[in-house]
Amino acid sequence: MKKTLRLIALALVLVMSVAMLASCGAPNKDPDDAVAALKDNGYKAGKDNILVPLALTALGVDGVKTVISGSAVIDDKFETVTVIYFKSKDDANDAWEKVQEYANGEKDDKAEDWVCKKSGAMIYYGTPAAIKAAK
Repeated sequence: MKKTLRLIALALVLVMSVAMLASCGAPNKDPDDAVAALKDNGYKAGKDNILVPLALTALGVDGVKTVISGSAVIDDKFETVTVIYFKSKDDANDAWEKVQEYANGEKDDKAEDWVCKKSGAMIYYGTPAAIKAAK
């Protein structure tokens, strides 16, 4: 009986750990779903498949598929997120340093918390609240 209870407890811990990992982290992997989530959370959001990807290519960031961005003022704080979706994970890896440098330049001096991360074939940056809203 004790072994069974231990196995059940271990399985429960594993399930809870997976749920917690899935609930935090990157924005939605689908650009349309991320834009919809931002709008549902009160953000002004948009998606661009042409102009911004072309501009990034001109700056040496290749393989950009789509870029979304969203912003809002929530509780008197400006919240913003930008997500760059790449054609492949390798393209995102190749662009990581350039995008990270640009993203850190975009950081508002008043921003206490700023995130710039890579997840699969996307790179995202902005405030944690905005990133969470894009899920």
